[in-house]
Amino acid sequence: MARELSLNTGRKIPQIGLGTSRIPKDILEDTVCLAIEKGYRHFDTAFAYYNEEEIGRALKRTFEDGTVTREDVFVTSKLATYYHSEDDVYPACAESLRRLQLDYVDLFLIHSPLSLKNPGYFTTKSGIETEYLERDLKTTWRAMEELVFSGKARSIGLSNFNSQQIDYICEGARIKPVINQVEVNVRFPQHQLQKFCEERGILLTAYAPMGSPGHPKLIQQNTDGKLPLLKDPAITKLAERHGKNPGQILLKSLVDRNIVVIPMSTNPERLVANLQVYDFTLSDEDFKIISGMEDGIRQFARPAREDHPDYPFRIPF
Repeated sequence: MARELSLNTGRKIPQIGLGTSRIPKDILEDTVCLAIEKGYRHFDTAFAYYNEEEIGRALKRTFEDGTVTREDVFVTSKLATYYHSEDDVYPACAESLRRLQLDYVDLFLIHSPLSLKNPGYFTTKSGIETEYLERDLKTTWRAMEELVFSGKARSIGLSNFNSQQIDYICEGARIKPVINQVEVNVRFPQHQLQKFCEERGILLTAYAPMGSPGHPKLIQQNTDGKLPLLKDPAITKLAERHGKNPGQILLKSLVDRNIVVIPMSTNPERLVANLQVYDFTLSDEDFKIISGMEDGIRQFARPAREDHPDYPFRIPF
């Protein structure tokens, strides 16, 4: 089972969770049940993944059969970009809770600073295009704070926000963000952003901690033909040295930095292996090798949204 990290509210978050964004819907319910059986207690989803209903069914099954209780699991979901209006935040969270069959989420994040026009209904599939909006995200954050006051979310945070946007949210906030969920891995380690967030009591959650091997086209486009991280010789040699698999080395490099990680897997052996990163130590020499892998290339740059007024990746961090 994963260790827990402390949030700035005093609540705890399991350091290793299951990312669910690309798990096929037809196997997701069983995968979540299997993950719980294997020791997972943290599950990361989002309105925009359109998989909250499957996760909700899995959680209900495990609650009803006594495998876990609601208090045993930590569920993260996210506010979709269509619902940034102050009046839309509570209904959007309520819809996520309905789909998840939960009374509250442990963590609710603003999925992206990019606001889009509400299509007028709760979407059920991706690809719904609406016009850009330039919105004052402080008003969105005020509505997020109300979710805590009303008991719908235990903690609130951000995702894909840059340092300037984080500071803007924090100015005058009644509740500070506990997390900023962003792309982090050994090639894109986000040291500057982590230091910035740590100074403000905010933890990082790393998506794509293994370089997102499920997106081969993305990797080919953005990493100049480099091997996927799981096959990079530097990582495979470290794995051999420690008697671990490459994924465990990649996760360990982030876990040791006090970062929450949400790797995705449906394979029973890998699900277990991804939790087994606390029984070995990376040496200073190992970390020197890992540091040499940094290339500064952001895989999830979302170039199609570069013209949005709140596009977060125009500055280094």
